[in-house]
Amino acid sequence: MKKKRYALISAMIMVAIALAACSDSKADKNEELMMMDPIIVDLTLNAETAAVGEKVMIQAKVTQSGEPVEDANLVEFEITREGGGMQAKVPVEHSQGGSYELEKTFKEPGTYRIVSHVTARGQHSMPMKELKVTE
Repeated sequence: MKKKRYALISAMIMVAIALAACSDSKADKNEELMMMDPIIVDLTLNAETAAVGEKVMIQAKVTQSGEPVEDANLVEFEITREGGGMQAKVPVEHSQGGSYELEKTFKEPGTYRIVSHVTARGQHSMPMKELKVTE
């Protein structure tokens, strides 16, 4: 009786190990695929210069292997005014087709640095653009 119980328990343990190994290898393959090709973040502004009070469209288009990334973990724009002053990190929601957009109005003239922080599929990208805001 003990031998049968021992054999049954041993068989159950081996099946559990085999199933765990299979599911781990599938997860590993998905992670490998995600890590093989880098995410590409194309940060654009609708203008290189803008007047105080004028709306500026900031867009981060995120792709991987030429396909839009619509499931980014985090997308935010860090906006810093040269010489100090304004600094903000603004979370951005997905718009469509891998595009994450923010419409922003600047209240003070100056040169602003805009950095998009994109975390997606185990990767992070931080492209930067500069915007000049005039009176």
